[in-house]
Amino acid sequence: MNTILDQWRAELTVTDRPDEYEVKRLLSRLGLTVPRGIRIGPAAIDGVPEFSGPFVAKVCSPDIVHKTDLHGVHLNLGPEELAMALGALRNAFPETAILVEQMVSFDGPEMIAGGLIDPGFGPAVMVGAGGILTEIAHDVAFRLAPLDDAEARRMLEELKIWPVFEGYRGLQLDPAALARLIVTVSRLVDALGPRFDQLDLNPIVWSHTGWMILDAKLLLHAVM
Repeated sequence: MNTILDQWRAELTVTDRPDEYEVKRLLSRLGLTVPRGIRIGPAAIDGVPEFSGPFVAKVCSPDIVHKTDLHGVHLNLGPEELAMALGALRNAFPETAILVEQMVSFDGPEMIAGGLIDPGFGPAVMVGAGGILTEIAHDVAFRLAPLDDAEARRMLEELKIWPVFEGYRGLQLDPAALARLIVTVSRLVDALGPRFDQLDLNPIVWSHTGWMILDAKLLLHAVM
């Protein structure tokens, strides 16, 4: 993993300040699934992706954390709507790149996973109910990083929404695959060492290709 991280950091537009597109490139290199997407620079003329829609268009900058609150996210766009959304985003954020992704359909609940630094114990990982439920349900589990598949599975079993992984209303989710995702997150958090500050993957959804990370934020400390 250290080789992957070193190469990834060398490719960042701004050292130790990755935007969403760059965070997702790292996650993809670690074997996690993210939507197909392209980053369009502020001066780019052509913003037509090579993949099919519907599309999502959103402002893409490490300086903008709450994109939705700033009307920086446009969903379920056809080709003509995408062109209009790009124009609106460029007007609102003229010096900022735009991320265009293939919109993903999914089943079941939205999940959240991530990492943080516990003041007393060091790097830790979390998983829980994501999306709009994150701040409402407060249904999360925490462990120190790194951890193994068995411990990640126990985290999921602690959640109040665990029954959705047991075939609730016919849902066919894969808790083992989500546990493996948590393990990868824990190893990433551990490998980043003193550079690591915070990682938020929210939402994570169950799509036809497995668990997919729709939004990702990674905060790093600059280390000389």
